[in-house]
Order: sequence, then structure tokens, then C-alpha cells
Amino acid sequence: MANSRVKAILTMGLGFACAAWPAQAQSPGLYYAWRLINSDSVACLERATAVLTNQELNNIQVEGNSVAGTTEDSTAVFVCLENAGNTTVMIMVSSTDDDMAFALRETLKENF
Repeated sequence: MANSRVKAILTMGLGFACAAWPAQAQSPGLYYAWRLINSDSVACLERATAVLTNQELNNIQVEGNSVAGTTEDSTAVFVCLENAGNTTVMIMVSSTDDDMAFALRETLKENF
């Protein structure tokens, strides 16, 4: 009987200890690039939306001065910041697959 109590206590203790351990997941890589364009932020967002659509990203959403889309394992975001007649466009791509994120960033840059 004492043996079963000890077993039960050890089992519960092990269960609590395992529940307290954080899950081990690979943190996503983030790749970004930016450049100045001779345009306003509205045209920048329209252009960015077209690029995301043409590259077949899903769940495309425009929010304020940014537009984002996703693939199965990546998220891409364009941010358009207007300043004195020029606009700075920044592209950010995040993924747990670094090669995929880098390739997507380069494709988006080329097609913007």
C-alpha cells in the first residue's frame, strides 16, 4: 500500500515537472530589406498588395501603412512610410525555414 502511494506521488510529481518544461520550438528567422521609392504610400501599398497576390500569398490584409500575407510556413509584410515626397518601403519575411524566408524576400524585392 505504501508502495502504491509512493508511485502515485512520483507519477504526479513527474507529470507536474513535465508540464512546467517549456516546449522546444525553433524560433523563426526574420529577413528584411528597404529602399526609397518615388511614390506616395497609397501607391506603395497597392504595389505591395499586387506583388503579394502575384506570388500567391494567402490571407492578404492591409492595415494602416502595411500589408501582409502568408504562405504555409512564412509571413511577409510590406510597410510603406511616406516622408517629404518619397516613400520608404520595407519588406520583412519571417519563417522557421531560413532558406524559404530568404528566397521569398528576394522574390518579393525583385517583383516590387
